[in-house]
Amino acid sequence: MPPKLSKDESRAVAFIGLLLGLSLAARLLDRPSPVPIDAQGVDLAALEAANQRELERGSEKELGPGESIDPNTATTDQLMRLPGAGRAVADRIVAERDSVAFRTIEDLDRVRGVGPATLERWAPFLTLPRAQAQAAGVTASAPAVAARSGRPAVPLDINTATAAQLERLPGIGPSLAARIVAYRDSVGRFGNTTELERVRGIGPAMMSKLAPLVRTGS
Repeated sequence: MPPKLSKDESRAVAFIGLLLGLSLAARLLDRPSPVPIDAQGVDLAALEAANQRELERGSEKELGPGESIDPNTATTDQLMRLPGAGRAVADRIVAERDSVAFRTIEDLDRVRGVGPATLERWAPFLTLPRAQAQAAGVTASAPAVAARSGRPAVPLDINTATAAQLERLPGIGPSLAARIVAYRDSVGRFGNTTELERVRGIGPAMMSKLAPLVRTGS
């Protein structure tokens, strides 16, 4: 049998129990009540999709009437201003043009995610000619094209041009301009313009487009 407690010991045990009970009650009273959350009507998937579209669209608004860009020189953010163009499509356009420049609007059809319907929406905002017009021989002079696109009106010296100046040439994006400068710094001056084809990403098709716009020396 457990030892029998005296009256004083019993009172002490009862007092301690009372203190513990009061302490527990105070903690329960201080605990904040749970806030009910009504999740009915909240479409989390729709919110996530909207956020993703906002991220892809970027901060720029879509191109408006009278505005146009050259897909061979535009930045990713500028390309994202084309109707319905997201960052993924803009990135693929840049990657494709670094390989082979776009000569007509229809050339953009080789970019994954861009089809005939998209090209029809983009046509008013692109500086490139339609394939039918080029086939019919309707072409602008080099100075006129340069004036529209912001390209240099006189041939650019590829031995002294900076990367930023090279980016103004058709089909030359930041990565390709950097490779031209790196090749020039490594090998030396270009002896003639056709030596540009030694730079990775520049082939005969692009060279034919660059020929009237570049030079080596005066």
